[in-house]
Amino acid sequence: MLDARLLSELSTLFAEGDMATDADTLLRYGLDWTRYFTPHASAVVFPRRVEQVVALVRWAGREGVALVPSGGRTGLSGGAVAAAYEVVVSFDRLQAISDFDPVNRTVRCQAGVITRQLQQFAEQHGLYYPVDFASSGSSQIGGNISTNAGGIKVVRYGMTREWVAGLTVVTGSGEVLELNNGLAKNNTGYDLRHLFIGAEGTLGFIVDATIKLVRPPTELAVMVLAVPQLSGIMQIFNAFRGQLDLTAFEFFSEKALRHVLARGHVARPFDEAAEYYVLLEFEKLTEHTEGQALALFEQCAEQGWLVDGVLSQSGQQAAELWRLREDISESITPYTPYKNDIAITVSRVLGVCRTVGCPARA
Repeated sequence: MLDARLLSELSTLFAEGDMATDADTLLRYGLDWTRYFTPHASAVVFPRRVEQVVALVRWAGREGVALVPSGGRTGLSGGAVAAAYEVVVSFDRLQAISDFDPVNRTVRCQAGVITRQLQQFAEQHGLYYPVDFASSGSSQIGGNISTNAGGIKVVRYGMTREWVAGLTVVTGSGEVLELNNGLAKNNTGYDLRHLFIGAEGTLGFIVDATIKLVRPPTELAVMVLAVPQLSGIMQIFNAFRGQLDLTAFEFFSEKALRHVLARGHVARPFDEAAEYYVLLEFEKLTEHTEGQALALFEQCAEQGWLVDGVLSQSGQQAAELWRLREDISESITPYTPYKNDIAITVSRVLGVCRTVGCPARA
């Protein structure tokens, strides 16, 4: 725990209201969404400028004070927990969006920009930021980059890493690095940007990022399919991916769905339960796309890979179907289950499920 001298020195780096030591704030910012660990933070600071982060890091280095970066704290791995009297560095007040470049399709975001704010900014300019997940309304860009967040569109758009054109970082020595400068082509040497993506703050603090945007997808449709056997999931994936431009493909179990339904916010998609469910999303690129999807449904049903299905008929229904998947993490959190977020090549997913047991969702 910081003594009175260190707390006094720390307070000189921040304006009144930009540092907190009260119990409620320490609890709120010392913990992430796991709710598993007991937080013990010494203070929480809210820098408003990169220069403040530099001064903080240099002071902490001189005094041997540990720092923990804090974004939206939506992670489920304990990465944002301050359990050993660290100083929490919240990026809540670094939320500027600037330097939009419609030619390069890039925009600059400070670390505290909420994911959904970036998505909405892109939409307002006729573009699209494709990294998406259930916590997009509270997660922050800096945290997304620090954890190389994936989300529900990975099958089409990849991880956060794919969308970072440049970074401004403050290293552990207090040095400011400008990495890649938003360039699409840069063969000048080491691309240190990729070392900081996914490093979870261990190499330094991400304070600013240049983010790539893309054309928005055309009208999206969502299908939820009832699958009787695990082996059918990959068959369905191959069938639909072969003919449709999928933007998402998720599967989850009846066990997971029961937790979601128990909250009473969404309805069961089918009259009868199935062992597994597939949720897939695709672009309606032509007037015939929906017909292709229905034909694929019939083909898969004839093979016995699925037994029922529903296709969204509106944006609202698509959002409701997505909740069957997106509400899983929050629904099972009160039960403190043992959770893993496993990365593996797509072709080996079912083999892992058979070996260790099918996950609640994948």
